[in-house]
Amino acid sequence: MRLRIKRFFAPLRMTVWAGVLLAALAGCDPEPIPTAFAAESSGQEVAVFDFSVMGYDEPSTKAYSADVEDGLVDRIDIFAYDQDGRIYDHYVIGEYGGGPLDLTQVSFKEKGENGEQRHYLIMANLDPDSARYISFLDNVDLARYPEGFIPWSAGNARVNYPLMGATAFVLFGSATTVSVNLMRYMSKFQIGTISAEFWGDPDLFRNVYVQHIAFVNAWNIVRICQTAPRNFYGEAKDIFGPTSSSGSAFGNPSYHYYMANCFLEQEQWSTYNMTYADMGTGTFNQGTYGGRGKLNQSYRYIYNYNYLQPKNTINLDCPDALKELSQQTWDTNAYLPQNAGKLCSDIDGYLGPLNVNRAFYTLPTKFNVWFNEPAYNADQQNNELRLVLAVKINGTLYFYSKMITGLNPNMCYKIHNITLKGEPSEYANIWVRGGQVTKVATADDVEQWNVHGNTAEIENLVL
Repeated sequence: MRLRIKRFFAPLRMTVWAGVLLAALAGCDPEPIPTAFAAESSGQEVAVFDFSVMGYDEPSTKAYSADVEDGLVDRIDIFAYDQDGRIYDHYVIGEYGGGPLDLTQVSFKEKGENGEQRHYLIMANLDPDSARYISFLDNVDLARYPEGFIPWSAGNARVNYPLMGATAFVLFGSATTVSVNLMRYMSKFQIGTISAEFWGDPDLFRNVYVQHIAFVNAWNIVRICQTAPRNFYGEAKDIFGPTSSSGSAFGNPSYHYYMANCFLEQEQWSTYNMTYADMGTGTFNQGTYGGRGKLNQSYRYIYNYNYLQPKNTINLDCPDALKELSQQTWDTNAYLPQNAGKLCSDIDGYLGPLNVNRAFYTLPTKFNVWFNEPAYNADQQNNELRLVLAVKINGTLYFYSKMITGLNPNMCYKIHNITLKGEPSEYANIWVRGGQVTKVATADDVEQWNVHGNTAEIENLVL
């Protein structure tokens, strides 16, 4: 049996075949269609869609023992729009939570009149409530704030099944095959080991434990696309926005999606009665715009929020769905040093690199706003995304905190080793080299990234 999601405005001329079961959205009543259902016409043409997941360009053979397969797909949502950007129909291939699809065996066929134009948004691994919400958004609403965002933690953050997207365009009569290459909305980090190379008085670093790794001030809000559906033409910029040279982007990539996941334009903050600070403390609820189920509740914009967090403490308040993606914690009371995150002992000194060997995920962040941040204990703070290592030194928690702005979506950042070398900060939200470290960075401390397509690799990141 094949199922089709019934829409009250969907013309009957649409015909669909799928290589797997078409599953209905939660909250919608699927209507079976016969296998031979078709609008027979000599003027109709067929377009065939096939699907794949964009891989990572691997620059080395170094592996991470606890890494995961993050290119699995169990559900594909296809949102079809006419040439004016009005929603035409919505199809679902597979089942959320139903196990991975073999994309080599999945195809989607559609018929249209010769010369007819259609545009498509294709998303993988969407929670059914988010898919239903997107299917009710038309044209401009899909590409703007506040309607065109969904919460990442609302069923859309799964380790093996990342949220992915792509667009497509069909001019019937000229296109017969449409290849859809799905791209991840998030950035992936692989961290191998942590080592210590402390300088100064060795008595200051007798007992050192790594207690937490966390991505702080991280976003829980996903921008669906940056182009209105009438302008979907199968390009990555439809989803992530335009590219530029890498500039100051983290990892020094060869190109940078500098508007990826952009929140508000400068002039829009006052329009929506928001300030920059509201991102840290405010919530959003897409039930206001038709969201149901998981989307009809309030979500914080930012999790692991550490702006003006008190000294020697870290805030790891986070939705359960995002903890596995954004944090790792060691039990510093564990007996074995590796399990305790122990780097240095008062008896044995430096114990050698601490194995991490795992992947983390976070969303690119983009504040398109100019601002002046208040001073806090003579150090500037902001809401920007940071990679933070919380380190317990002689019983007190300190921090090695690095701002990681300018991330690319669908990119893997391989950090083979992180060396703790400078003086730590008392605050999780302060860049440690920003007026706190008295030792001048040497040439060896300068970041040396090797970039291969959508993978950036560094042997040693010095903090």
